[in-house]
Amino acid sequence: MKKILKVFLVTLVAVIFFSAPFINSAQAAIELKLSDHDVCGGLKGKIGEYWFDQIEKETNSKAKIKAYWGGVLFNAEEELNALSEGIVDIAAIYPDFYPKQLPLFGAFWLFPKGPEQWENIRWIYKESIERIPEFKRELEEAGIKILLMENGLPMAYMARYPITSLKDISGKKWRAGDRWNLKLLENQKAIAVSIPWGDCYMALETGTVDGIVSNYDGMHRQKFDEPAKNILTGKAIGWSQPMFYCVNKKKWDSLPKDIQEGILRASENTERAFAEMYEAEFNRIVEAEKEAGCTVNFYSTEDVDNWADETCLIELRKVFTKELSTDGVDNSSEMLEQLKSIIEEGIAKEK
Repeated sequence: MKKILKVFLVTLVAVIFFSAPFINSAQAAIELKLSDHDVCGGLKGKIGEYWFDQIEKETNSKAKIKAYWGGVLFNAEEELNALSEGIVDIAAIYPDFYPKQLPLFGAFWLFPKGPEQWENIRWIYKESIERIPEFKRELEEAGIKILLMENGLPMAYMARYPITSLKDISGKKWRAGDRWNLKLLENQKAIAVSIPWGDCYMALETGTVDGIVSNYDGMHRQKFDEPAKNILTGKAIGWSQPMFYCVNKKKWDSLPKDIQEGILRASENTERAFAEMYEAEFNRIVEAEKEAGCTVNFYSTEDVDNWADETCLIELRKVFTKELSTDGVDNSSEMLEQLKSIIEEGIAKEK
């Protein structure tokens, strides 16, 4: 009996000993809390969930994302502060909401004409941040690091009335979400109005506005193409402002090196996979709208050139650089010239 008990105890000790690494591994799994003001749907949801899966895969489940969608934790205006202060580990950062903390990122709006393929849009973002030190300075000052780059679909125009070219917006009431696109609407002789995103559906339905210009996927997700069944779309007028998933820098520095490397691999995989998602989502929306009885037209090269009117944009860039100088950002004019050159390189990749 004693011999049996001894064998049992030895076996038990061995099992515990050899199981310990696996137990410790399970205990070491790190959960990263993520806040996103957008709902988990459409293109944003697809890339987000793909990335989360890739992180688990590339870190061998040592890191997992606990995502809170739809502004459950913080709205868009609050997310940068929440991330900088470490209240969340990762957050969706849309620079347009933070003109004081991330001012130079707003410069992308002043170059609305861009490449059509995601690979080249991505190249522009990466090269800009790499070549222009101010971008990195702003990120460092905010205490954040970019983990994943993404973008909305290109700009589209949804109207309550027939629209076949940009000439058709003249004299009509059109809504845009930022001051630069409001100025571009005015340059097309439209009556530019500012209405909160959440009120746009009702504004279209009641005729408070005649049309809305914004990213194609965002408007479709909000079902603006129900009251505004006339669509002018395409790919050359880019949704210029990048969107990021960023991590709190202190949190990032605290992660083991193997987990950092796994997350970076996951981000690279996801950004490359986004090219197919981007193209597929554009085509899916076009077909869905046609099936729903919408009239979908595509803007011409002339439309693109008219929207990206360099005479108007030069004046807007002067305003932008003056504001940056007031905020203590030196050499802003040179930075914009550098950015313009990078964007032109990105466009040239498609020729």
